[in-house]
Amino acid sequence: MLVLLGDEPVMNMMPRWDNGWGLQLIDEYRHEKDLLLDDRTAYSGFTEDVHLLHFQGVYTWDRSIRLTYKLPYVLDARREMPDGRGGKRVEHDNGIGDATLALPLKKYFNLDGRSGSWMFKPMLRIPLAGNDDYEIYDNEWGGGLGLGYEFEMSRFAFTSSVGFWAFDGEDPSEIHLTLDLGYKIEPFGTNSTLYWETDFHYEDDGSETLLSGPAIYWNFNDITHMRLEWKHDFYDKQGKLDHGNGDRILLSLGLVF
Repeated sequence: MLVLLGDEPVMNMMPRWDNGWGLQLIDEYRHEKDLLLDDRTAYSGFTEDVHLLHFQGVYTWDRSIRLTYKLPYVLDARREMPDGRGGKRVEHDNGIGDATLALPLKKYFNLDGRSGSWMFKPMLRIPLAGNDDYEIYDNEWGGGLGLGYEFEMSRFAFTSSVGFWAFDGEDPSEIHLTLDLGYKIEPFGTNSTLYWETDFHYEDDGSETLLSGPAIYWNFNDITHMRLEWKHDFYDKQGKLDHGNGDRILLSLGLVF
């Protein structure tokens, strides 16, 4: 089950000034349609449905130093597993997930017709979830490092990042890669960007997932921001029996001050 969100509040965009702060709320729904083992479908039609609410925030001391937090809450999670007798058993989960703190450090640049930034980001995972048999989050301490590069032009936008996570318990180490390509539009007088986004997730137990799909970002008035995205698993391989072959929909609302 892939649940990590690599984007920064607020939608990788704001704030870019001293003593700025922002809040973001993300409603996420994910549907997985099969149980996979390696790159084959072990149990077809054994589904998993997960509904999450993400609370996120950011504060900038100056435009290059910021602190972010991410706190997920599992509104409802339901999965079907083999019962050992040829049938299915249904398991449920809800409640708070593991929190993430990060300290993104940015180096901005302004070139002729292009502006952007480089980023270095230490990260810390704080275990807050439970220890039941079925938990969306792992309830383990973790440490990570992230690197990022992004730029904007008059019409085009580009964002890329790589992140590495290692955990204190039995969870495998993880690597995340993202590549987002955007084109700026101005529908109904708003500043908006259409994106095609691609994510690759690797775990050292052999799991690999490639997700990709469109997103649209709206900047309504420099305070209120909204984002809608959909991603599909175009390639899914699970190192242990786990759900895959899924789709993800996220709706985000952000406020910056």
